[in-house]
Amino acid sequence: MQPSFSTFELKSFWENQNEKLMAHPDFLKSEGDLFDSILVFRNTKGTRRLDFSIFHKDHTKLEESAKLTLKGQFYSLTSEEYAKLFFLHGLSTNSSQGAFAIYQMVIHLFAFLNFNGCKSLSASNIEDFHTSFLTQSVGDKGFFNRLSAPSYKGTYNNANIINIRNKLQLTGITGLLSHDLTPKAFRDSLDDACKSLLNISFNQYKLGGSYNFLGLEMGQYYIDYMRQVYEEDYFYTLICHEVIDTIAAKFKFKNAGHGTRSYWSRVILETIQGTFIPNVHEKESHWRTRGKVHIATAEELFKQYNLHVERALSLSDSCISALVKSLGLELRFDAVEIIRILMLQKFYPFQSHKSPAQVWEGYLQSLDKTFIDSKHLSDLLVEGVYQKMAEIVIARKLNISAFQKSLRSWATELMGGSLGKNITVLTVEMDRVTHAMSTLVVSWLGYRASEFGFPLTAIHVEPNNDILDNSHVPFRFKLKWVVPKTHDKLKVEREITSQCYQIAAQLNHLFRPSASEPCLYRFTGGNQSLNTPNESEHIIEYRVKANWDNFVQRYKPFKEVTLLEELLSKQYLSEKQAKELEVLISKYDITGSKAQKLLETYREVNRDLTKLQCSSFAGNKPQKRFKESLIEFNKTGKISNFEHSLVVEKYLSEETKEWLKADCITLDQKAMMDISNELKQDVRYPTAHAFRHIWAEAVLTRYQGDVAAVIRHQFCHLDESFFMAYLRNKEPQLLMKSARIKVLNSIVDTLLIDSEKIGKSYLGGFSRYVSKAKSLTKAVSPSEILELRERIAGRIISIQSSHFSTCIPREGAESRAKCAEFGDMAPHNAKPEFCLNCSNAVITSENLRGIWLTIQPFVKEALDENIPGVVIEHHMPLLRSGYKRIKQLENSDNQNNVLKILNMIEKAISNIEQNVYKMEV
Repeated sequence: MQPSFSTFELKSFWENQNEKLMAHPDFLKSEGDLFDSILVFRNTKGTRRLDFSIFHKDHTKLEESAKLTLKGQFYSLTSEEYAKLFFLHGLSTNSSQGAFAIYQMVIHLFAFLNFNGCKSLSASNIEDFHTSFLTQSVGDKGFFNRLSAPSYKGTYNNANIINIRNKLQLTGITGLLSHDLTPKAFRDSLDDACKSLLNISFNQYKLGGSYNFLGLEMGQYYIDYMRQVYEEDYFYTLICHEVIDTIAAKFKFKNAGHGTRSYWSRVILETIQGTFIPNVHEKESHWRTRGKVHIATAEELFKQYNLHVERALSLSDSCISALVKSLGLELRFDAVEIIRILMLQKFYPFQSHKSPAQVWEGYLQSLDKTFIDSKHLSDLLVEGVYQKMAEIVIARKLNISAFQKSLRSWATELMGGSLGKNITVLTVEMDRVTHAMSTLVVSWLGYRASEFGFPLTAIHVEPNNDILDNSHVPFRFKLKWVVPKTHDKLKVEREITSQCYQIAAQLNHLFRPSASEPCLYRFTGGNQSLNTPNESEHIIEYRVKANWDNFVQRYKPFKEVTLLEELLSKQYLSEKQAKELEVLISKYDITGSKAQKLLETYREVNRDLTKLQCSSFAGNKPQKRFKESLIEFNKTGKISNFEHSLVVEKYLSEETKEWLKADCITLDQKAMMDISNELKQDVRYPTAHAFRHIWAEAVLTRYQGDVAAVIRHQFCHLDESFFMAYLRNKEPQLLMKSARIKVLNSIVDTLLIDSEKIGKSYLGGFSRYVSKAKSLTKAVSPSEILELRERIAGRIISIQSSHFSTCIPREGAESRAKCAEFGDMAPHNAKPEFCLNCSNAVITSENLRGIWLTIQPFVKEALDENIPGVVIEHHMPLLRSGYKRIKQLENSDNQNNVLKILNMIEKAISNIEQNVYKMEV
């Protein structure tokens, strides 16, 4: 900032402000003064350089940001001038402790107002400011997502916007901070933001802690791993649970002493993992009994397998998908849901107004109107559907020797690739399977952790009266249960999906609770403060994080992309490695956004796992061992445990390390919690509340990309009533605001990284706009791409998902929207033929099924010879638009289906043209 004064009063004012700065005990006068762009302060770690030239950047600069009044004369302030005055009026007179926090706050203030096109921070937008500040940071190139929310002590406490505003006004400085922004409005809005985004009140936020955002991309990988665990491990977990209980009851092990129980449990474990050897050196009574227990266990294992195989496999995703494919319905969104409903009615029957036969008949009637190939299903009764599923199950059913081999392999894999020494090793890992199933329900519902203690009897079924989707969603599953945070003990009725009911029913069958006990976890009735039917918070919080270590180490896509990267870096490959490389290249494009995000995510979680294992996240025993290392560090200055030593040296602050070296320290619970919070800062890990954020983001992207495979069947209601009922309250609305920011950034990032795929995998006007912007700016480096992303995201108005496209309108392009009226967007006019050709659309390969689902009824009408051409001539724009997009989305994976679809559409178009021609002649 170069001094340029038009009057003596103005010169005197700025000289006075400079003198105040120069008098500050921590300001380094040798490094400059107020009129330099960089101000340097001493702090406990050395020095801190604050660069105010950032306020000349496009994303932080505001025209005529504020005014200074001196003796009745008004002077305009530049962005940098106002920022320095804001900083000086917030800075403590005797310490630079809060200097960086004030600097960050004023940067965020300018960036927020710039991004949202606002002139000032006021009561009307303060809530959005808090949402932005708690979830995003601002750098040289623009906004980027925070890994965790900032602490109150390090931000709001040091940079009190209301106090600074009042001091500025007393000095004669106005603008940017509105008069209607009262302390109460500021605090109440921050309280709302904390409750929504962090799941704590403002008062709790003030106390401190770590505030984690898992994020949609990280969250989708973890949810995908939970689904993988459920699909691969639930069935054998159920069998082993049943066998352990049955054998223990048969031989009366339950009432025996601990040592005796352990001895006989080892026989059960050895039978499961195929390592049983009769020990003839023991007493005859023992080895004879061992043999009996072994034989009984082996027989019971195969008995339970045969007893549950049809029920378990018929409800597995793989078998449902196989049946859908055999019925020729794989291109429909609704087929998986209807098959799941039929299987639930057979294996977990519930009271309903429709029998399975009526459900299937209703679905066939809807297919008659909307599905081209419905004729080949017209004579198929529900018994035939059940028979086809039975055939799929029988084809996968194992004989006794194959089963025993499969069980041994499963048990070894479950226990980390090694043999267990006692039954506890196996049961702990089986508990992780049930924890994964509970976590799936948590992720699919987006409830608070305190709301999952419901029994299965709290779920009831109602008819679905919605005409749009009752053919494939014939029932609405309603959960009537307590919502302690907002309704105290009052039971609230909310809708859940059939898949949530499925897992609840399967866990209920496995745990066998009483009618009033929780179905998602085993109820022990122990510590009533932690384990009551109405309070599930502590139990659910433990379960959602129980699989994190295994996720980092065993998630298949992580292992595959890291292996691909390793193989690509090698100059010479063995024959085996060459085959592996060929397979992996067919699955992943190492330069594409999917592979890059997987690699980036794996590196992050793998790097941070060591820190988490030393924090409260890992539980009492690991933290107790870490505490012993800290005591050793205090006494000797060294730590013998290598991992603990690395964590202390690399991740604890200098202040904390100096404190740990002090003569008299107390490593009490408070001290360990503070150290734990320091380790968890900027580390992502799963919490029940993090899943609320993921749920909100998943709603916005439910038809897009890989995440769609994880959550699509949870969001099958076409009328969106499932979401709107949830989003009615203020708290979820704040969640959605935060989600929109992250989702829009993610979509733009993906399009920028995969820009060479635009026109192939990514279609629509918005995709082309991003490609053109990147081409014109020639953005290549990460910083250039971030800057471009900020400029693009800053113009985006909203986001709306549909089966056939995602609508992302932007400022300046409203009049070019296909639904526009008189230059303004009119979403109520939107229809598929508009959206498929709109400048605001993003269309991906994930939308292919949605496009076909949307246009199929019109194709069916066009092929009907009894309908005059003039009646259906208006279908032509939609059919042509659909044909164009489907053809563009053709690839090697979907080629056969796409060719069939295109052939049908060609026939439909030709039929309309011929009919119209005949009538004209």
